[in-house]
Amino acid sequence: MSKRELAAAVLRRSGALTLLERFRSKPGILIVNHHRVGDAASTRFDRDVFSASADAFDMQLKYFKRHFPIVAGEELEDLVSGKTPLKRTYIAVTFDDGYINDYLVSFPILKANGCAGTFFLVPQYVGTSFIPWWDEIAYLVRNSPKSQLTFQTPVPATISLAGDREQAIRNVLRHYKRPDNTDGERFLHELREQAGSILPSTGRRFITWDEAREMKAAGMTIGSHTQTHGILGQMSTDAQRWELTESRKNIEANLKSEIRSLAYPVGIHGAFDEKTEAIARSLGYTMCFSFYGGINTPTHMQPTNLLRMATNRDPLLFRAETVLLSRLGKLPY
Repeated sequence: MSKRELAAAVLRRSGALTLLERFRSKPGILIVNHHRVGDAASTRFDRDVFSASADAFDMQLKYFKRHFPIVAGEELEDLVSGKTPLKRTYIAVTFDDGYINDYLVSFPILKANGCAGTFFLVPQYVGTSFIPWWDEIAYLVRNSPKSQLTFQTPVPATISLAGDREQAIRNVLRHYKRPDNTDGERFLHELREQAGSILPSTGRRFITWDEAREMKAAGMTIGSHTQTHGILGQMSTDAQRWELTESRKNIEANLKSEIRSLAYPVGIHGAFDEKTEAIARSLGYTMCFSFYGGINTPTHMQPTNLLRMATNRDPLLFRAETVLLSRLGKLPY
């Protein structure tokens, strides 16, 4: 049992978890992020982008609604800017990449629960069967007949495939996401040459503009996730500016409305920097989202670096982490 699991079990058995739920939450915005909602085991690609099953996502929304206001769009922006004072914890629910699961699974569950979410789209992917770099890496590594892979890009590394393939996938992805990997295509070329596996053909994998318009008309917010989903921290200033400008232009042209929010691809430390934030501000983005955990509080509210976290797949850990962050402002482990 991990430290997190042990702490959550102690909180539940002692009754402290229920007691904390009765206390008023602290002022803040807890922003949760998903990539795909559905059955992770059914995919041939990256299983770690599945954050919850459909039933688990529905349970999470129902829990949030019982304890917190759920916000999106202008309501969220007013809280971030300070126009609306923060008096308790608010929840925002976001989705990156624009997988078709967003339209077929997440969108109906949000509507059924009377909730709004924010969906960040990659214009290059919209309406296509494209296989992005993380899904390509996952498929090639999982299906490779080799016992190890050796990379020269961005630095020499050998990754064993002899044990758990899912862990091997995470190791290759971690190597790809290094801030010094400024040539992602060269990295993928090395992988394709070595893996000995070939990508399959697929049906459509991402939502269409018509679907995005339907979601927007139903109260969902649409934002930018850059034009190509390249990792901004690996790019030059000009390349970053192009990604942020081009994506916003294309989304606005197709949805006929202003786009003011941006989710940084990958979103971890090193995937963007202060230069990225400055570019985003200069282009008129008013809310930009990272993805390395934490809660946004009145004393830690950065509009160009709004903290997001993944929801825990374990129901008890999901409940415990939500309660601790909203009442204590941090996790004690």
